[in-house]
Amino acid sequence: MRATLCSDVDSTVWDTATWVREAVLEVTGDVPDLEAISTWTHVLDAYGEEATTEIFDRVLSPARIPEREPYPGAPEAMLHLQRERGVTIHFVTRAHDPETVRPHLEPWLREHFGPEVGLTITDTDKLDILQKLGASGLIDDRPEILQRAADAGLWTAARIQPWNRGLVAARSDVHGFSDWREVPGLLDLMV
Repeated sequence: MRATLCSDVDSTVWDTATWVREAVLEVTGDVPDLEAISTWTHVLDAYGEEATTEIFDRVLSPARIPEREPYPGAPEAMLHLQRERGVTIHFVTRAHDPETVRPHLEPWLREHFGPEVGLTITDTDKLDILQKLGASGLIDDRPEILQRAADAGLWTAARIQPWNRGLVAARSDVHGFSDWREVPGLLDLMV
């Protein structure tokens, strides 16, 4: 049976923080401290509802997905896992309106990560989806999701971000990486 590796998208295979930084600068004229602002609640607290709504819309507009660039090494690592290691790749990401995102995200993922990748866009709990898919592992950025996946016995990894650095340091079962080219080596630890 082939191993199934699931991966988030935002701040996992592409750099959402850069888009947030650019949108905050455009909307407010401020350069945010991304060490201090790591959730939309932080953006809301720092800039108010009207500015946050505009920032959110700019950053997460489905029509802008084709403009995104994957993190360096992410496509190569995922393609290597699929072609050389026989790993099934399935992206699981959250969106408030999954069917609005799908026509933009699915072609982007297939262009960069291969035509065989799967995609589930949800507005519900990711862990339930991982269990239904029979996932062996998860790459994500959110500490609460990483912790729950590791607690459920999944191989778990994160591209190290300011908001997940503490969890990665505290838990030996959450593998951190700075460069996607590290992932195939880390995956050797997946049971």
